[in-house]
Amino acid sequence: MSNHLTRRYHRLFASDARSVTIAMDHGGTLGALAGFENAEKVLEQVIAGGADAILTTAGIARKFGQHLSHVGLMIRCDGATSPLFESSREQIVEVETLLELSADAAAAMYFPGLERDRNTTIYFPFLAEKAHRWNIPIMAEALPYGFDPHPASHAVEAVASACRMAVENGADIIKTFYTGKREGFKHVIETSFAPVLVLGGPRVKNDEEFFALLREAMDAGASGVVIGRNVWQAPSPQAMTRALVAIVHHDASVADALRILNESV
Repeated sequence: MSNHLTRRYHRLFASDARSVTIAMDHGGTLGALAGFENAEKVLEQVIAGGADAILTTAGIARKFGQHLSHVGLMIRCDGATSPLFESSREQIVEVETLLELSADAAAAMYFPGLERDRNTTIYFPFLAEKAHRWNIPIMAEALPYGFDPHPASHAVEAVASACRMAVENGADIIKTFYTGKREGFKHVIETSFAPVLVLGGPRVKNDEEFFALLREAMDAGASGVVIGRNVWQAPSPQAMTRALVAIVHHDASVADALRILNESV
């Protein structure tokens, strides 16, 4: 990893090599989701809560660059699906755009096993190669079978294989499912040779169970989290971010995270 890549890479992580990254890239494919109607307000709240980095779209990065000046910035480089028309994902943002926006990293999907989006495994390596040419790290959202329901989508071997393939095809950081068992997730991490961040998924009904999942993932060796809807659809995005920071950076218990969340709501 070159010095330039190292400098950008470390803007995404705190000094403990862990990251609380807030995902705000949903609007590019799903529109104005509940809780995310006012992107500027959400940005202000999660940054005030202590987020290390923001994963977002080129449009938000261009519009709210001042808000993003003191956090790590990761740009989603692929998309194309929408609630209005279902289509396969494509690369839609070039590396030159990341340079224009002073982004610290690229991000793209890597969905082995999903027929509709099999091209993610084709464009990802080429995007990674070009990003590295410009000393920009790249995160792969490595999910076997994508987000489609599949009996093996959270299986340890399937997740581990997806993550390993993504790293060998250029990923510097991995975002993936928590497989549900600490020992199994250790295997995912140990075979990936890149930092593994746990995704949040749809808004949960039980914050205690959500924190317990993240606590287990961190205890298994995860390097942090990438959470979207479970932050900005929470009653207080700032409080939820603070709770995530406590778990990721301060090894807070589930009870401590709940206390932080409830004190601020």
